[in-house]
Amino acid sequence: MSAILISADDIKKDLPGYSPEKSEEFHSESAKLADKKFDEAVKSSKFEKVILLSGGPASGKTEYFSEYLKDKDVIVLDGVLPTKVGAEIKIGKIRKAGKKIEIHAVWPEDFKQAFVAFLNRDRKFSDAYFYQKHSTARTTLLWIAENCADVGIKLIKNAYLAEDLRFTELKFETRNDLVAYLTENQYTIDEIIKIITE
Repeated sequence: MSAILISADDIKKDLPGYSPEKSEEFHSESAKLADKKFDEAVKSSKFEKVILLSGGPASGKTEYFSEYLKDKDVIVLDGVLPTKVGAEIKIGKIRKAGKKIEIHAVWPEDFKQAFVAFLNRDRKFSDAYFYQKHSTARTTLLWIAENCADVGIKLIKNAYLAEDLRFTELKFETRNDLVAYLTENQYTIDEIIKIITE
């Protein structure tokens, strides 16, 4: 068996008129289709665990999936988790299906390195998209940590080493320790812009 991966970025490749340089224009449509596919998988799959990936663009989520999750019997939604409302809806649907829930959040060790990777990808998005999603993904993750005790959270740091990515899971003794770390590592859009442009 292998994981069921649902990715808006993969879905948009099959949309009429899509090309990588127009990726942002197709994102809303592909995200809706991904949500629909996700709903169907949660209802129909026999897999007992659902993993929601979290993290801004070019944080290494796709590579993390390939290295650690693709051979597991799980449903994986490859996304940013940028809003509390969207996260709450997805978590509610997973709970209703009686499945276990985990968030695997992939954070870049260095925003500058992630931004360079973002600029060099085939799929093109505006710079504003990068700043916003990295900020809101962290806000949503903190909200989940504080309000959804039944949702397991793994926080993975990703460092770029030459051509390779290195993933390191951060360990926390208690949920409160995790919440404290997430609280200390929130960034506004302006703070991320400042880090990248300094």
